[in-house]
Amino acid sequence: MSNGDVAAAAFLRRAITRVLHRIGRRGASLAFVGLLCLVIAASLEFAPATQRAAPGYTTLAAVAPLTVWAVVWCVTGVLCLVQMFMRSDRMAFAAATALLLLYGLVYLVSTFTGENPRGWVGGAVWLAFGGWIALIATWPEAVTVDPLPSAQPMGTTAVVVADAAGIIQSWNPQAAALFGWSTEEAVGRPLTMLMPQRFRDQHSAGLGRVRTSSRSKLAGRIIPLVGLRRDGSEFPIALTINAWHSDEGIAYTGVIRLVGGSDVDPY
Repeated sequence: MSNGDVAAAAFLRRAITRVLHRIGRRGASLAFVGLLCLVIAASLEFAPATQRAAPGYTTLAAVAPLTVWAVVWCVTGVLCLVQMFMRSDRMAFAAATALLLLYGLVYLVSTFTGENPRGWVGGAVWLAFGGWIALIATWPEAVTVDPLPSAQPMGTTAVVVADAAGIIQSWNPQAAALFGWSTEEAVGRPLTMLMPQRFRDQHSAGLGRVRTSSRSKLAGRIIPLVGLRRDGSEFPIALTINAWHSDEGIAYTGVIRLVGGSDVDPY
């Protein structure tokens, strides 16, 4: 293998790794669902006449023309494939879940009406699939941090989890090394201990706005900030916030990297 082939293979591996890291589990699930939707659309639009006479196809045709079903599946598939790369993917998950559940209900109803005696089998499969997609939609957004030229290696990435009130709930060893607080010392204390005094009021006000609106304008963004170590020294960091809804309310995951100098107030 030539040096050019080795370089090309390495570039391809890095590109694939970057894409997978970017889209996360939710995006990968949307990719699968999107491709499946396109396959179903093709099977409806280009089905031969003998296949169109099958009970499952006649059941669908009784509700709407197969071409209409194909268009709906195609649009849903494209939406999934587009939103797999986006921070907000709720529309794609909602459309896919609704379509799968509708498909399952049509099959179940056809069983009770006698049009498709074994329609309950397909109905159960489609409903289960729709429930699975709905479950995936409840997963938190995958935390993505784009590589920064001045960032330290991934091994030094600190991860902090906090509740809606800004109280630390989880603290990894990298966070302990970066800020100087052990896990036992950090958990249960406010996030404000990690930032200089001049940022704390703005941070508290930002948390208040999120609790009121249930949305965070900073979610998914890489935010240049200044961190505060236990010894009182300040240092520049890059913060990525991931917010999701849990049974206890809004929760946050902060991914923190030490960078080469930035003092920007995002509030």
